[in-house]
Parts: sequence; structure tokens; C-alpha cells
Amino acid sequence: MKTPVSLRVTVAAAALAALAVSPAAASVADSPAAAPSAQTLKVMTFNTWHGGSQVPDGINKIASAISDSGADVVALQENDGDSAQRIADKLGWYTTATGTHVDIVSRHPIDQEDWTGSGNGVVAAKIKGFWIYSAHLDYTKYGPYNACWDNDSYETIYADEANRGKQAADIVKWAGPGPAIVAGDFNSPSHLDWTQDTKADHCDSVVTWPTTKAFADAGYWDSYREVNPDEAARPGNTWSPVVKETDGKPEPQDRIDFIQYKGSTLDAVSSTTVGGGAGWPSDHLAVMTTFTY
Repeated sequence: MKTPVSLRVTVAAAALAALAVSPAAASVADSPAAAPSAQTLKVMTFNTWHGGSQVPDGINKIASAISDSGADVVALQENDGDSAQRIADKLGWYTTATGTHVDIVSRHPIDQEDWTGSGNGVVAAKIKGFWIYSAHLDYTKYGPYNACWDNDSYETIYADEANRGKQAADIVKWAGPGPAIVAGDFNSPSHLDWTQDTKADHCDSVVTWPTTKAFADAGYWDSYREVNPDEAARPGNTWSPVVKETDGKPEPQDRIDFIQYKGSTLDAVSSTTVGGGAGWPSDHLAVMTTFTY
């Protein structure tokens, strides 16, 4: 609401009078209250390549990569046995330690845990008041092979993606209205990446991948693509820093690891891939998003 000019003049005169009488009091009164600073939560998703078993000293390398990244919470996929517990022990962190292929490790205490068979198995942990999920979706009938190797029709591609699409829809339903952060290896590219602008990089195909579309339709934000909106300039491929050829054919390079989120109390302020190079202990790159809340 705008203030009338006459009232502004009266208020200004009164303020000057007060300043003449008591400068110290006026100084205190005029100091603006400090705005509460936003808190941050750094969430990573990390496929551990069979619990670090594919590289020498894998558990130590995974723990070091997590520590070096500055992550607060890590959604792990493709664990082996007690690998999540061993990683947490190396870090001195908390863990869900399900003994399955999905887990969460956290520098912050885990207030609650939950588990569902939806989406090929998903574990959830309530941390800092937010439910965070680690998901690993079906790896069979991998869509880029249909498009790039087999030259399948769109009808065939969508039919083969149906199971992953259902798993994603099940996770969305299980997670409820949010706020929620769903992180994991979806074994699917994104409908935000295989676009008209990038079809030359994706086997001349534009595909509305059902898995990521299920999250978008439910009001989730793809944190990496939100922060890096140019899919041509910043593809963000996570598959694969290791696998470049399979059965003598070029391996399609894609972004298949995601941190999806919903909820007005969360805001993604940065998101980047993590890893690669000599000594990296996974055949995926990790992804880390910094949220404010």
C-alpha cells in the first residue's frame, strides 16, 4: 500500500526530532532486522557398481568420493550385502542398512524409515523433516538400445518402457503429496533431454520417456535440468564414464541418474554431476543437488 505524501512528511519530521533527542535510540530503531538465513541440504545419488566390488578398495574410494563432495545425504543404488553399512562406518554416518540394493547414508540422524517393493525396491528416510527416497528401477529393455541399436518404432519403445513407467508411477503414489526428494538410477533417459533440439545426439529420436514424465506429471522438478535448462549445452550424462562400447557398438551416453523433488519449502540452487576419471569407483557418475529450505 502506498503512503500519502503528507503522511510521509509528518513521519519524516518526527523521525528527525527523535534523532536529535536520542541518536543511539534512533540508530537501534532504524536497524533492519536480520533476515533468517536459508538452510542447505546437499543430496547425492550414487550407483555404487555392486557395492564397490568392481574396483580395488572400492568401499574406501566410495566413502572418500562422498566425503570429498560435501554431500549431506546420499541415495545409494546397486549395493551388495552390507556395503551401505560399511560405507556409513567409514564416514561415521547414519544409514538405513536394508541389506538390499538400495540404501541411504546420511551425516544427519535418520528420524524415520520406510520401504516399498514399488519401483524394483525403494527405501525412504526422513531426514531434517524431509522424506528422501533411494530408487533403482528395472534395467531390462533399456530404451536407448531400442532407439540406437535396433531402430525400433516409437510404439515398440513405449511398449518396452511400460514397466519402468509403472514403477515410477508407483513411487509417486507411495511418496504422496510431498515435500519429497526421490533420487536414484532410473535406467531411463529423460523426456527433457531427448528433444527436437538434441535429436542429432540421440539417434535422430525425440522420445517422451514415461519414467521421467510420470514424475513431471506429478509435480516433481528434475533438479539438474531445472538448474541447467539447456539440454544441448549441459547434457549431464551419467551413463557412462566407463562403458563406451558394448558388443562392438557405441554405447549410448545418457543422463539416467536423477534427483527429483517436490514441495514449496525446497528450492534447488545448484546441481552437478560428480566423479569420473582415474580411480572413480563406479560405472555411473553421481549427481548432487544443493537445496535450500
